[in-house]
Amino acid sequence: MIIAFRSSVEGVLLACLAFREDPGSELIFASDVGELKGKLDLSGIEGEINMVGFDPSYRSESLSKEIFGKSKPRMARFDPDPLRYVDLLLRHKECDPAGLVRLLVSCNGDTDGLYSGKGKIAKRYYNYMREVGKAYERLCMFARPELKGGILSVVIDTPHDIADMFCRWLVRKNPDVPVAVIKNGSAWVGNGDLIGLDRVAKITASFVESLRSTSTSDDVDELWDLYYNSQMIDSRRNHGLAKKMQPKSSASMSKMSKRDRYKVERGIAGCTLDSFA
Repeated sequence: MIIAFRSSVEGVLLACLAFREDPGSELIFASDVGELKGKLDLSGIEGEINMVGFDPSYRSESLSKEIFGKSKPRMARFDPDPLRYVDLLLRHKECDPAGLVRLLVSCNGDTDGLYSGKGKIAKRYYNYMREVGKAYERLCMFARPELKGGILSVVIDTPHDIADMFCRWLVRKNPDVPVAVIKNGSAWVGNGDLIGLDRVAKITASFVESLRSTSTSDDVDELWDLYYNSQMIDSRRNHGLAKKMQPKSSASMSKMSKRDRYKVERGIAGCTLDSFA
C-alpha cells in the first residue's frame, strides 16, 4: 500500500489516520497531483495508492481531535497548539512531511511527545517549529513595507515558507490598502479586491512591480527620512538601545530595515529643517 498525501496540514492529518490503520505503508507526499504523478513516475513504485488531502475538506480541527484527543499537552506558555505546531513545522525548509506523519502516529495521541523533546526526532522537529515561529516574529518586528504606487509592499528574505503568514498579518494591520509580500519570483497579495484581484492571491513578483509602476510613486518614506534626519540630535542617540531595537541579524528583512541598521552603525546624515522645507 502507498499512502500519497498532500504536504498540507489536512493532508498530514489524513495521512496519520491512514498510516495508523496500515503502518507498513509507503509514504509519499507532494504539493499537488502533478508533483505526485512526477514522483511516482520517477520512483517506479507500483501498488495500490491511497491518495489523501488533495481535495481539501477544511476539517483540520475535527481531524486534530481524532488524532490527538482532548488531552492538554504539557508545553511552555509560548508553544502553539498541535494544529499550529504542524502548520509551522511544514513551513520549515528542511521539514520531511513523511517523517512528521511517523512522529505524530508514534505519539499515540499523547501530544506531550511533540513538546518534551525526549526523542531525537521529536527534539529536532520541535526546534524546526520554533525556528519558523521566530522567523515570522522577526518579520513582523523588522520587515518594513514601503508604499509605492498605492501598494504597501515588502521584499522579504527568509528560507522558510512564511510569506503568506506575513501577508495576512499586514492585511490585519492595514485593512484599507493593498499589501504585497514578495519572495523570490512570487508574491502574496492581500486586500487584492482593492486593485481588481482576488482578496488574497499569489501572483508573480513582476506583476506586482507592473502594478506599482502604473501609478505615481509615493515619496512618503523618503520624506519621513529627511524630516527625521533634520530633527535628530546625534549627541542624544542611545547607540546601545538602537542596536538592540534593530539587530544586525534582522537587517536583511527589508530595504527599510537595512537603511535603519545603516543609521545605527554609521550615524545619521546631517541636514537641517531647511532641507525638509
